Amino acid sequence: MLKRLAAWAISFVLLLAGQSLLQTRAATLRIVTLEATLLAFGPHLLAKCGQDYVHQVARYRVEKVLSGAYSGKEIVVDHPACDGNVFKRIRVGSRVKLTVRVLDEYNVITMHPGVREGEHPKIFYVASAPPKKL
Repeated sequence: MLKRLAAWAISFVLLLAGQSLLQTRAATLRIVTLEATLLAFGPHLLAKCGQDYVHQVARYRVEKVLSGAYSGKEIVVDHPACDGNVFKRIRVGSRVKLTVRVLDEYNVITMHPGVREGEHPKIFYVASAPPKKL
């Protein structure tokens, strides 16, 4: 009887720990979809993907939050750019729709004057896809 009770207690503790881990992972996978105006962006460096992280960083003025939570007036977004220049057909001043993942950590910090200069972000906003012109 004591062994059965101990096994039940251990199972219960493991179940609670597993639920806590799932809640933590769910909390770290946050998505925000925005309508925004492109203010500035960094160049595509023409580096090869696989050897380095290839990103373009961009600053946007937030016009409207479509889903998720974001309260700032501007947002700096890291755009994975393995497929080429993300902003090839989008000009500064264009209104776009974009979806970003909100991350507490990221493998690369892309800097560019007027977009992100020397600060180490506490939160990263990484584009899920290139922005779409509205």
